[in-house]
Amino acid sequence: MSEDIGNEIAKEFVSQTAGKTYDDVAHPAASATGQLVSFIPRTIKVWLGKWEKWIINGEYSIKETEKLLEKKLANIAEDKITEPEAYVAVPAIQQLSYSLDSEDLREMYANLLASSMNADAKENVHPAFVEIIKQLCPDEAKLLKRISLNGDEYPLISIHRVNPDRSFNVIMRNFSDIAFETCENPLNIYSYLDNLERLKLIEIPYDGYLTDEKVYNPLKNHEIVKNITSQILPEGCHWDFKKNYFFLTAFGKHFVRVCLP
Repeated sequence: MSEDIGNEIAKEFVSQTAGKTYDDVAHPAASATGQLVSFIPRTIKVWLGKWEKWIINGEYSIKETEKLLEKKLANIAEDKITEPEAYVAVPAIQQLSYSLDSEDLREMYANLLASSMNADAKENVHPAFVEIIKQLCPDEAKLLKRISLNGDEYPLISIHRVNPDRSFNVIMRNFSDIAFETCENPLNIYSYLDNLERLKLIEIPYDGYLTDEKVYNPLKNHEIVKNITSQILPEGCHWDFKKNYFFLTAFGKHFVRVCLP
């Protein structure tokens, strides 16, 4: 028995035994029996009470999922709508119940479920997709949607402070202005890209860069970057930019086709 549950049961016991009447003392056996009878269902309620909210939320999430799926499957022929695989549907609905306050994540789960119920699309559904959505924050979902709209390659720059001995310090890594168009917390772009790369949705080639120098100019001239490079450096130091880029992997494009159509 967990300490929290034990404490809850103890509180119930104290509340029930407080303020005993004289009759309780005069008839201890009857009082104890009555107390035990009322204590058992209360104990069960304490044990199951923490699950009740999850069950209610689960029922609510299923109803909300049904509404979303009705819209997404409205144009699919009835004979093409099939039962989804349990290994996709069950965890997707469970996770959706925790994401009802995020439209971006909710839509991704709903798209995944709709694809798993479409006979023409279900072969594209990978069971890992549920776990991937689970590991995304709403900003990362927004970023993926933006990346998928146009362009296969997106420029990145890192800002280095080069020292007199030619060593350098990385002041800002993998900066992109794309997050300022879509994300609520755009300054977290480098961590968002790290996570998307960890999930194999994007790739950032080591020492790779785009040959068109012009695509890096908006990044170098961005206010955030200029605020850094306008700082006065110690004698013998200078600023340098390391160019790079990122793109959706084949797996990332597969994920986007299913979860962000």
